[in-house]
Amino acid sequence: MNNIKISILVLFSLSIVLAGTDGTIRGQVADEDGSPLIGAQIYIPKLSKGTTADIDGNYFMINIPVGAYEVRCQMIGYQTNILEGVGVTMDQTTWLNFSLPVSAIEGDVVRVSSQRRLVEKGSTSKKITVNQEAIETLPIKDVSDLYNLQSGVVKVESKSAGIPDHSERGLEEVHVRGGRSGEIAYMIDGMYIRNPIFGGIGNGTRLNKFAIREFDWQPGGFNAEYGDAMSAVSNLHTMTGADDFSYKFQYETSLLGGALGSRYDELRNYHDYNIGLGGSVPFY
Repeated sequence: MNNIKISILVLFSLSIVLAGTDGTIRGQVADEDGSPLIGAQIYIPKLSKGTTADIDGNYFMINIPVGAYEVRCQMIGYQTNILEGVGVTMDQTTWLNFSLPVSAIEGDVVRVSSQRRLVEKGSTSKKITVNQEAIETLPIKDVSDLYNLQSGVVKVESKSAGIPDHSERGLEEVHVRGGRSGEIAYMIDGMYIRNPIFGGIGNGTRLNKFAIREFDWQPGGFNAEYGDAMSAVSNLHTMTGADDFSYKFQYETSLLGGALGSRYDELRNYHDYNIGLGGSVPFY
């Protein structure tokens, strides 16, 4: 009996950790006449994950990490259809319907650029998604500043300003639509985090903006799967290693303003570095 209870507890814990981290891709594959193509292959090269269409031409892929992907649809005797930049959003279903014409020339490939819909029909709550490109171009030091850019959010600086040398350690109070600071569920890759010292005040961590792939913000009206939240749900999706090595560097300083005669910049003496490295780690 004790082993059964432990197994149930482990499964329940895993379901909490995995909630809200992935999305779903589904749709239908048909020919030019609208007839379903049984056994058509749908494949995501970046994830090495795929599936086949059923007897009605329908398919679905679950547990797809958030991000933008290239999705291929192919079948013997038909042209290969490639959708580029397909966006997968947390807890959302992305519909992709393929229409494959008969292949007249061997190796003929059709490439189509995908665009995210302005209105998600399957979404029952307000959700704001900020992708990696927008995060890197916004005038912010780290992802914690993203909360100030959202509507209905008030950030109280009194507590952080009263603690010397702690203004950059996640001790700020963020209030959403008049709610308390402890009513926000902070998550990283679907796992709940809490400030280990101050409890519900602040998210307790700072992440480099180069380490974030996507930021999801739900200010109310979210599903029941998100517990310990009354005002909003914040979910940060971190980057994963790719085959190609990449690096990013950003440096901000107030030295230029001080050299031009700004007394404020001279006294401020501000220096901020952001470094991001990514790639696969070889094992020998």
